[in-house]
Amino acid sequence: MINADHTRRGSRCLHPAFSLVETALSILLVGGLVVAALNTVGASVAGREFTRNRGRGDLLAHHLMSEILRQSYQEPVDTPTMGRESGESGGSRSSYDDVDDYDGWASSPPEEKNGSALADLTGWERSVVVEFVDPNVLTTVSATETGVKRITVTVRHHGVDKASLTSIKTIASE
Repeated sequence: MINADHTRRGSRCLHPAFSLVETALSILLVGGLVVAALNTVGASVAGREFTRNRGRGDLLAHHLMSEILRQSYQEPVDTPTMGRESGESGGSRSSYDDVDDYDGWASSPPEEKNGSALADLTGWERSVVVEFVDPNVLTTVSATETGVKRITVTVRHHGVDKASLTSIKTIASE
């Protein structure tokens, strides 16, 4: 006859369970995956913000460059000189009538030609440089009239360049 007490002890039922080491490794693995996922989401948000700001900067630069290129190459009324003539204020661009009137102009926040600020652009700035350049080598600046002007519009956001656009205007295009 089999001893019932012996049978109960010998056929002890073993339940599978996690050990402390397995639990700690699982926690480390899940924690590492959560950190990696958060880093990926953070990089995605930063990339999207960079792209959005770059696009906004490009639009602001094109908007201003389009306005400038619609102007005459040189002063249509007075004696042509580089820069603003009398009666053309430095603030509002409403009286600007030729390309070089924009030389040295800057605005923060960006504004319309009439001087009214563009909405939701706090921290943004636009500036313009107009220079005479050598018609044969457009990267060479000239101190005197050459018949070619290079216009550079730069857009910054919180002091960081986001867009720069350069165009050429010639006296022959008049």
